[in-house]
Amino acid sequence: MLDIIAHICGWLAAAASLFAFWSKTMIPLRIATIAANVLSIAWGLYSHNWPNLIVNIVLLAVNILRLREMQKLVSDVQRASRDALDYEWLKPFMRMSEFAAGDLIFTKGDAADAAYVIGEGQVSLPELGIILGPGTLIGEMGLFTQGNKRFSTARCMSEVRAWRITYTDFEQLYFQNPEFGLHVVRLMMRRMETNMNRFAGPRRTAPTPAGGTGAPPASA
Repeated sequence: MLDIIAHICGWLAAAASLFAFWSKTMIPLRIATIAANVLSIAWGLYSHNWPNLIVNIVLLAVNILRLREMQKLVSDVQRASRDALDYEWLKPFMRMSEFAAGDLIFTKGDAADAAYVIGEGQVSLPELGIILGPGTLIGEMGLFTQGNKRFSTARCMSEVRAWRITYTDFEQLYFQNPEFGLHVVRLMMRRMETNMNRFAGPRRTAPTPAGGTGAPPASA
């Protein structure tokens, strides 16, 4: 009976591995790989295949860690899409950049290659006539425009510390998991609605970005 169970575990491990290679999205892939690791560990214990056992124990820990990271990322984006315009969930994938007062983060018409979350200081978008503070995402719209061109110049009104994410990294996160991509699009739509409301009338005020200074979010 034990022989039958062990061989079933071996075949199921092979099937789970094949499914993992076939899967196009990260979360199902990780789940299938975890299942394959567990079944391979069972087979390794039965067959006394110690190298296979050790490898699968290590891979099981790595795959569980990666699965939890991706699930947390999706959960954070879901929360951000429901609640305030909060971009804390992106910071683990970003790098800090520092600018002096008067520096240009980017210029209107430039080819865009990165988005920024303002951490400290104030940034002016002169073409839009607004000044943005901490907690605001800028520059992301260039990822979705033809030719990846900037809509506006971003000039530092003071010393600025900003978190930077390249479009390459953003795209990898976007395409690794469809659910992540869906909620990012929802965030983008909320920001576009905020901008449209801002320009709908001179007395209308856009919501304050999370952690911000009262300036409305803007697409640049």
